[in-house]
Amino acid sequence: MHTGVGTINLQLNSKAVLVTGGNRGIGKAIALGFAGEGANVAICGRDKMALTSAKAEIEAKGVQAVAVVADLFEAEGCRAAIAAATDAFGRLDVLVNNASTNIGGRLETLSDEQVMERVNGKTLASMRCCRAALRHLRSSGRGRVICIGGSSARNVGVDGLPSGLGNAALANFVKQFSYEVAADGITVNIVHPPFTKTDRYPARLEARAKKLGVSLEEAEASFTAGFPIGRIVEPDDIAPMVLFLASPQASAVTGQAIAVDGGATPYVAY
Repeated sequence: MHTGVGTINLQLNSKAVLVTGGNRGIGKAIALGFAGEGANVAICGRDKMALTSAKAEIEAKGVQAVAVVADLFEAEGCRAAIAAATDAFGRLDVLVNNASTNIGGRLETLSDEQVMERVNGKTLASMRCCRAALRHLRSSGRGRVICIGGSSARNVGVDGLPSGLGNAALANFVKQFSYEVAADGITVNIVHPPFTKTDRYPARLEARAKKLGVSLEEAEASFTAGFPIGRIVEPDDIAPMVLFLASPQASAVTGQAIAVDGGATPYVAY
């Protein structure tokens, strides 16, 4: 008789984790998820007040937390974030590249500088952090890298050019890098969330209502219609996939792009 696999123990207790952009939104949900599993968590970002608040929430889970103000647009900022985590925890087992910028637009209105700001703040920042963390992840024996991309890597949309370029490039980097470090026991994967109900959602909802000339309730219904599950994906929907990819149970999963999008992708992605 088939009894199933039983309860999965993620075995993340006492692991050392760094979540970039872990002070709000998806990154904060991921950081709190790791803390809930008993991992020690470092977070970095540019908003000191948000970092302080998120750090307190992580510590409330009974684990060690570190918050560092770091600008990942520069290599030194990436090195500082990695150093803060390793100085506090003595090692680094998991790197979650979540930090990003919020730039949209179309080709005819975007400058090269705006496009590169998105690529620099998302793709290159992730690459810099991986480079700075690599020796520590090798020392871990089973290092994990999870990048947070976005559905724009696979889809097109209004004003989606900078996001699409950055996320598609990041997905390619993940595949390339996973091949380079597989023999070191390091896995590298990317999770693609869709439009997600983060702290930016109220402003986006108001903008959509104004654009369509409808109520907030009607605007929200138009957003929800794009999700077969009947609701907008939230940060807490993304975090469990990241935790699983960081666990020993996912040791054979590497170089993969995984959408956690509530069924919003309307095609078969091989």
